[in-house]
Amino acid sequence: MNIDFVLLLDIYGGVLSKGQHEALDLRYNADLTLSEIAEEMGRISRQSVNDFIKKGEKRLLELERILGMAERHKSVTAKLAKAKNIAAELNGEYGDKRFAELESALNDIEELI
Repeated sequence: MNIDFVLLLDIYGGVLSKGQHEALDLRYNADLTLSEIAEEMGRISRQSVNDFIKKGEKRLLELERILGMAERHKSVTAKLAKAKNIAAELNGEYGDKRFAELESALNDIEELI
């Protein structure tokens, strides 16, 4: 099972404890080791960092299981990419200004999500 904790942290990170959020951010966004995270968090133990990470991951997975926002995000993103490709193909094939406008609108939507 490939879990995208970066996405889960972006979506649900605000409900984690400060320590959990910081440890997970340093682990997944900064790609630090337990020792490096322990140093960054004020010289706490590696075991404390490990506990923050494990409890934070468990909470993120629980929230995703209940709310499913990351899966919905992935689904919408995939469908949007497909629509953009179709619009680009139609624009290239027919050169119709409306397809270029559609492609631009889809790019704007992608930026919002």
